[in-house]
Amino acid sequence: MDRFAHTPRFGTLFAEDFDLPEAAPEPETIEPVFSVSELTAAREAAWHEGHAAGLQEAAAADAAATKQAIAQIATQLRTECAAGVAKAEQQAEAIAQLLLDGLAASFPALSARYGDAEVRAIVRTILPALTHEPAITIRAHPETTAAVAREIGGLDPDLTARVQTVACEDMPRGDVRIAWRNGSVVRDATALWRQVADVLGPAGLLRMDAGVKEMADGN
Repeated sequence: MDRFAHTPRFGTLFAEDFDLPEAAPEPETIEPVFSVSELTAAREAAWHEGHAAGLQEAAAADAAATKQAIAQIATQLRTECAAGVAKAEQQAEAIAQLLLDGLAASFPALSARYGDAEVRAIVRTILPALTHEPAITIRAHPETTAAVAREIGGLDPDLTARVQTVACEDMPRGDVRIAWRNGSVVRDATALWRQVADVLGPAGLLRMDAGVKEMADGN
């Protein structure tokens, strides 16, 4: 018997046959690190954390928007308030100027109408205090001297005997000048109105001294 009859063709130098396909390696088994319940709990915790963060961010955004809106409203209110105050002041000044202009236009007529009564009041107040004066002179418009005479008629005859009344055409009706040795008293409506105009003019409440002009021109 041939002792090499069962010996492989290429001997036993290589145990692997390169002509045969290589066997696939066994897959490695990886044990899970987290359980399903742990993953579920982690997912729920992450969702709640994100939801809370979103709510906080939304609340912060709403607060910022509300703060900005309130600031804008406050600014608008201040602007409207300032505009309203300015408009009210302008209207008040316009009304005051209108009233004062009307007073300026009517002042001469008012002075003439009520001047005689004021002259009589001045005579009634001043003359009794001048009982020791040797001479007293009263100057007034001719129409005003009639009112002066009526007032003097009711005083002490010894006093009235020392009073001289002088009619002055150049004096406006309602004006009077009472003079004695060391003093005098004057009712001058024109000068009075000039004082009023000096106060109101610089304040912008009187456009012109119409009252003074009419009193000077009309009499």
